[in-house]
Amino acid sequence: SESQQEKAVEKFQRELQDNVYKNGGQVRDYQAEGISWMLSNYVNQRSSILADEMGLGKTLQTVGTVNIMATRLNGNGVFLVIAPLSTLSHWEREFKRWTDLNTIVYHGSGDDRRLIRELEFAYEDDRPKNTVVVITTPEMIVADDFVELTAVDWDAVIVDEAHRLKNHNSKLAINLRDNRFKFDHIILLTGTPIQNDVQEFWTLLNFIDPNGFDDVDKFMTKYGDMKSKERVDELHEEIRPFILRRLKEDVEKSVPPKEETLIEVELTLSQKQYYRALYEKNVKFLHKNNKKALDGPSLNNLAMQLRKCCNHVFLLKGVEEEFRNKGSLTLSEADFLVQGSGKLILLDKLLPRLKSEGHRVLVFSQFKIMLDILEDYFSMREMKFERIDGSITGKRRQQAIDRFQAPEIDGRKPPFIMMLSTRAGGVGINLTAADTCIIFDSDWNPQNDLQAQARCHRIGQTKEVKVYRLLTRKTYEMQMFHMSSMKMGLDQAVL
Repeated sequence: SESQQEKAVEKFQRELQDNVYKNGGQVRDYQAEGISWMLSNYVNQRSSILADEMGLGKTLQTVGTVNIMATRLNGNGVFLVIAPLSTLSHWEREFKRWTDLNTIVYHGSGDDRRLIRELEFAYEDDRPKNTVVVITTPEMIVADDFVELTAVDWDAVIVDEAHRLKNHNSKLAINLRDNRFKFDHIILLTGTPIQNDVQEFWTLLNFIDPNGFDDVDKFMTKYGDMKSKERVDELHEEIRPFILRRLKEDVEKSVPPKEETLIEVELTLSQKQYYRALYEKNVKFLHKNNKKALDGPSLNNLAMQLRKCCNHVFLLKGVEEEFRNKGSLTLSEADFLVQGSGKLILLDKLLPRLKSEGHRVLVFSQFKIMLDILEDYFSMREMKFERIDGSITGKRRQQAIDRFQAPEIDGRKPPFIMMLSTRAGGVGINLTAADTCIIFDSDWNPQNDLQAQARCHRIGQTKEVKVYRLLTRKTYEMQMFHMSSMKMGLDQAVL
């Protein structure tokens, strides 16, 4: 009967909570619920989307689920985890800390990967008889290694940060749907299942149930333009078996609140001049000191040039040289950098105060070139920092995270600031040592900024988190922010 079933599920969840893993850790009540929900879907041959808000331990819930699948449900098996580069070490660490499963990271140079293939999965007979968990990146699925990975019959495939699959026609999505790629079960993990519109959500649903969600046009006709509560309820009913989503405030009372402050910043005089010249396409002003037009600011992709100008006038081509030639010899190098940006003038006042009050800070920007300027500025002001962006490799990323997270030893203070590019540093990493998050420039996609904030606002955070979002007044940035806020509304309605 139904009541007996419920009792059995409750008993199983209590057992999960009481179970002490090999590292001495235990799962929380809602994590036990997540594990039993994914196992129930697995037994009923239904794939799942675990869409818990960022910072609720999706990795741990998945590790717990795979462990039970492997040890209790089918004796042994092979599992593939596809995760972003910056989280590979974290995934491996979690599997080794919580389970005894044989875990292999399939990444590295061509020779490294060839060795792994030869030793770990060359022929059926040679494959390890016990369970194998292979952890790799989306890039490997897109590269030539895809063919090698299709040679294995996977029991389950887990895709972390599954919003990477939102484009139905991306190489990653096409390869995962390829008939040669054999797997019985798929689990998608994402804290932000809806990024821009309902169609992207359909792509994820199509992955886990290709027969039930086979027609995008039909789905969009029905749910593409939801105006009534009935339609929203109908969608909820249809997706309920496949998706589990919990929010921090509902389940995790130990995470302190987060407060976001919008700070409107004025452009400096030089920024205003260049912003106006770009906006009006005033070539005479932009190229006034350059022999060739190529040496000055570009007018291609005007929106991007305006965004750069809002951040720092030196991001425009040729402007820094022009300022240096003018020669403000009285200024120190740090002040020279500060004068080119209203946002940096604000940071110059805000950071010393945060430092004196004992806060630790994450600074996010979209632009690597902006991080370069900030790096110079922090060095001049003698502030200790770490940096993660797309050019920093997996091992070095993990080392930077570990240094930032380390406690104070023998009076040696850990870095005060961690600089991150929103896309590379915004997913799947844990930086709870910081309690202040500065979004130097916003993303077109509001979910990316949310992902960024969740680096410090997650389980393990003991202090109240403050988020400062810097926006330049009366510029293109403000319009961008209002448009991206509209996308946030869609996410709240559907989920």
